[in-house]
Amino acid sequence: MNQLDPDLKRLLKWAKVESPPKSTEAPFGFSGRVWASRKPAQSPTLFQELQSTAWGFSCAALALIVCGAIVLISQRPSAPPTGEFSSALGFLVSNFTP
Repeated sequence: MNQLDPDLKRLLKWAKVESPPKSTEAPFGFSGRVWASRKPAQSPTLFQELQSTAWGFSCAALALIVCGAIVLISQRPSAPPTGEFSSALGFLVSNFTP
């Protein structure tokens, strides 16, 4: 009824008798094999590099715009121009407008 090979039966008996290893550490050199079997990282393509550079520049531009808006809003209104400035401005406006 049982068609197993006698050598296989013997190995199965030994497997039942043997206790599991008491050490839970990885075998010597295991981490080196895992490290060697990893896939190397692919270098980014030109498009990916340009895209990351564009994102960086756009974030910097947005930060500059926000800082400029904060500075512009925080400025106090200036005093009205004095008499001598108004006459100079009137002269410029009358001469340079079509």
